[in-house]
Amino acid sequence: MKSLAPYALILPLAMLSSSCSRHADPGAEAAPAASEAAPVKVATQSAQSRPMPRYLRITGELKGSQQANVAADASGKVVEAPIERGTHVKKGDVLFRLDDRSAALSLAEAEATLVSAQLKLDLQRTELARNEPLARTKAISDTDFQHFKIDFASAEASLDASKARRDMAEKTLKDATILSPFDGTVGERLVELGEYVSANSQVASLVATDKLRLVVNVPETSIGQIREDQTVTFTVPAYPAGVFSGKIKFIGASVRNSARDLIIEAEVPNKDGKLKPGMFAEGRISLGDEESVTVPASSVLSEGPTRRVYVLIKDRLEERLVEAGETKDDLIEIRRGVSAGDAVVVTPGPGAADGIRAEVSARS
Repeated sequence: MKSLAPYALILPLAMLSSSCSRHADPGAEAAPAASEAAPVKVATQSAQSRPMPRYLRITGELKGSQQANVAADASGKVVEAPIERGTHVKKGDVLFRLDDRSAALSLAEAEATLVSAQLKLDLQRTELARNEPLARTKAISDTDFQHFKIDFASAEASLDASKARRDMAEKTLKDATILSPFDGTVGERLVELGEYVSANSQVASLVATDKLRLVVNVPETSIGQIREDQTVTFTVPAYPAGVFSGKIKFIGASVRNSARDLIIEAEVPNKDGKLKPGMFAEGRISLGDEESVTVPASSVLSEGPTRRVYVLIKDRLEERLVEAGETKDDLIEIRRGVSAGDAVVVTPGPGAADGIRAEVSARS
């Protein structure tokens, strides 16, 4: 048998030679060099300085322009109650009627007493006139004539007292009918038919809703920015999509020591009755305009509280974190992070990133 040793040696050498031949010539099959990504196309607009509104953020509560807990001026049993919660009433409309029979009898008595007092006064006037010539001729003593004068004066005083009692009886009878003191809406009826009402008892709550007052507490540091007739715009939770407005009409005279704030009130039209007293409101007071750097609102990307824009520097994008302010139309104020004249990407696409190449497709 022939020896296999020479073949065993040749085989490993052949494999080694083949491996070396594959790695020895790197240029035989060179990989193509990586090329830089193509620039993204962007539209830019120069940041510009424009007048932008300034606002003071506020919270407050709506109240009726007039609110009252209507009280009775007379005593008696309720015999008529034509109102319910939510009833709209005009000034002078009947809210309640009390039993007025006793008041009517008292008025009749007072009128009769007045007639009697008038007759007595007429008699004393006649007596005084008849005895006056006698007193001048000394036909009667001065003392007797003074008695006639005193009787006449007493009759006059009695007549005046009778008139006062008659007027009081008329008032008591009138007060038995409780009337609305102003145009408004019944908030709550506090007494029922058959109940006995005493003078000064509260019988109903009434609120005027055609105009409301927005009551706001302004911090002491912001008082200098407040003046009458400034516009207040606000929203309420009941109508989150609605925006309401009013004018500042009443400004407090002093700062409250406890909270270091000033109470102001804005008058709010409410003809449709959508707003209700007691509603909570969030809004802002217009403080005028101020020059500010602005960019298109579409150029600002928001991620939670973070706001960012992309600015084109030569041929590359630069990402900047910004502090945004007020908005007006399709513009947004940039308080920090962008200067006037910077070329801001109008609507950054998903390919926008810090440092990448960019090419302007439209400029404004």
